Amino acid sequence: MGPRDRAGGIAGRAIAGVSGTVMESTSAHRTSNLAREDGIEAHAWSMIRGLARLSRDPGFDPGRPQAFSARPNGDLVSVALGESRAADWCWWPGRGWAPGATSQDPEVRAQADLYLPFCGPSPPGCRAVGHLGQSLDGFIATGCGDSFYVTGPENIRHLHRMRALSDGVLVGTETAACDDPRLTARLVPGDNPLRVVLDRRRRLPPGLRVFTDGVAETLLCCDRELVRPGRDRQGQARVLGVPCRAGRLDLRVLMESLAHRGVHRLFVEGGGALVSAFLAQGLLDRLHLALAPLVIGTGRPGLRIPAPDRLVDARRPPARLFRMGSDLLYDLDLRPQDLCRDETHAAQPSLLRVF
Repeated sequence: MGPRDRAGGIAGRAIAGVSGTVMESTSAHRTSNLAREDGIEAHAWSMIRGLARLSRDPGFDPGRPQAFSARPNGDLVSVALGESRAADWCWWPGRGWAPGATSQDPEVRAQADLYLPFCGPSPPGCRAVGHLGQSLDGFIATGCGDSFYVTGPENIRHLHRMRALSDGVLVGTETAACDDPRLTARLVPGDNPLRVVLDRRRRLPPGLRVFTDGVAETLLCCDRELVRPGRDRQGQARVLGVPCRAGRLDLRVLMESLAHRGVHRLFVEGGGALVSAFLAQGLLDRLHLALAPLVIGTGRPGLRIPAPDRLVDARRPPARLFRMGSDLLYDLDLRPQDLCRDETHAAQPSLLRVF
């Protein structure tokens, strides 16, 4: 019997001998730890939202280095840049937000690493970030479209955070038809984005929740030839006509139209064909690819883009890896290499256990 076996045996006898007292104590301890973890996670998210609001304020000067201290209620107070001991967060022109010299809980730093790239001032035009949650064998749903849920609750919460940090969230026709998503940020504190649904042929039924629930502004994008007087609404959603190219909606024109409507950060949430189209046309700044410990066998594929003949010509973008429960999230930086942040090129250990 090894040390772990002996410890387990002693614990088992102790629990039996005190009539459940130890079990109750252990359960209370676990509940307390979970409550503490939830509190830290909520505090971290509050900080992220505060930094996003601050940098998007019209009075914020992105060309000037700045430092801020966080109050217990989450408010951010400007401090002198030289007061490094008092700074929780620093803004550096050309680099963005970075944690200050003060100690931070690992949960706060983890959220900062993942979400700070999306907390800067509004970029010119419309910039897109894609997301796919897929199985180990590369599928996002079964053959009949069942996708509830490929990834775990931690990644689902991540989707809601990305929606809250974005001006708009975009899905394709099949995702809207099969999942009937609400596309809100209801699982986390934050504002709902503009909901954008692509439906080139206007085949989607008007009873879908995005068209009827009224909880967020919604835009249905279709072939502009199908927009006529009296047909400029889909339920409560407005209809935007977009020109087609080679039988598909012109995504570049779509992004220009969204930018004119104040959508500078677009979260492309699915499905696989839509994210693949954005990737193939070079329209994604980043791609979040979540891998779940799940094997489907066959079904609806995730990424499908034109393949090179030689492996050396395949893209290998700078990547960061985050654990989300049992899922692993790859944060892929798809911008031109001279724009990629330095940390994406940092040396990585040859072997690192992440769970």
